[in-house]
Amino acid sequence: MIKKYLTTLVGIAAVSLTSLTTTTIQAEPDSSSTATPEPLYCGNLDDFRIYFRGQGYIDDVHSQDVFVAEPKQIHVRKGTNGLIVTKVPHSYYHVKVDYRWGAEGGSMNAGLMTHVDLHSKCVKDNRPLSVEINMLAKAPGSIWLASKLGPFASSFIDKDNKTYLPEDKGGAAHDASPFSNRTILARYPEAKKPNNNPRGEWNTLEAIVRGSESVEIIHNGESVNLITGLTTPKPGTKEPGEPLTEGGIGLQSEGQEIFYRNFIIKPLQP
Repeated sequence: MIKKYLTTLVGIAAVSLTSLTTTTIQAEPDSSSTATPEPLYCGNLDDFRIYFRGQGYIDDVHSQDVFVAEPKQIHVRKGTNGLIVTKVPHSYYHVKVDYRWGAEGGSMNAGLMTHVDLHSKCVKDNRPLSVEINMLAKAPGSIWLASKLGPFASSFIDKDNKTYLPEDKGGAAHDASPFSNRTILARYPEAKKPNNNPRGEWNTLEAIVRGSESVEIIHNGESVNLITGLTTPKPGTKEPGEPLTEGGIGLQSEGQEIFYRNFIIKPLQP
């Protein structure tokens, strides 16, 4: 099955994704969806919830000053770890966000989140059950499964460095677990250095999400990572359980000032 997903997703990535704007997303050859792109951020935080480390979710987004709504962007102030996430879950979609690092002095670390558990009571970390698509400057597009929460997922990797490597290029089958080996590092074109733009310039991170089937990551127009077969842990165990089909979509704060704009979603057909 994973070969089928890889073949499909390679076709998707071939579309000119760098031309995405707030008003248009290219049609996908394998999607029968006639949906038009929609902004997830419309100048205020009313459609979001916020999750802070040590607090869990807070519904009153206006009672905090970490995630600041500005007319065309979300300004994340320096200092607090947290997550702003859609109030409603999504399952099949193509999401895009531009991000730019702010003042120097931090770790240049944040992330785009998919499959976020909107009912989580976890307060030990700044992320509930979720898939984090990292923006860390040294490894943008890398995937982190929420520690001890999930999901489980599969991929293909270069065994020497745990970097994503497609099967047809020699990648070895890899099962990622929230209890161990929960990171899949991104692979850049021809294994070159991370394809970041210089500090102060905008980068673009995208995810093509197909329920529990797959999540493909695109960074600055290049397909850099892929996971398939997402499942939640069986209650009380460290074993895979039911498919994880949906969840909230979020943007992360990890203490570094960052700006987000053009936060857009296009629904896809299963």
